[in-house]
Amino acid sequence: MDLTLHLRDLERTPASDVKAKGWPELMRKVQRSGAVVVTNHNHPQAVVVSAEEYERLVEQANNANHGEQRAASLRQLQAEFDAHLSSLKQGALAKALDRPARRSTRFTLGKSL
Repeated sequence: MDLTLHLRDLERTPASDVKAKGWPELMRKVQRSGAVVVTNHNHPQAVVVSAEEYERLVEQANNANHGEQRAASLRQLQAEFDAHLSSLKQGALAKALDRPARRSTRFTLGKSL
């Protein structure tokens, strides 16, 4: 179930109605609407969703966080690769890489990073 991101668009119910009509009535509204904003003096105090919707939202948030971590790791790896490539393009090695290799030519490689 897709929920709206704005509290103003969700169904509202006063806290006094929750107290007077009880939890079962609130949960019927949640099942019907997906989420209900409980207000106190017309100010939002809480948003009630079903347990299933809560679990879905937590999983979605965790997956988004995992995706951000993966993207950050890939950016770091790309920066390291770019720095290594830049070092290869400098000095005698750059000149050697610009020329076609000959079978009889031997290159002595330095230490790896």
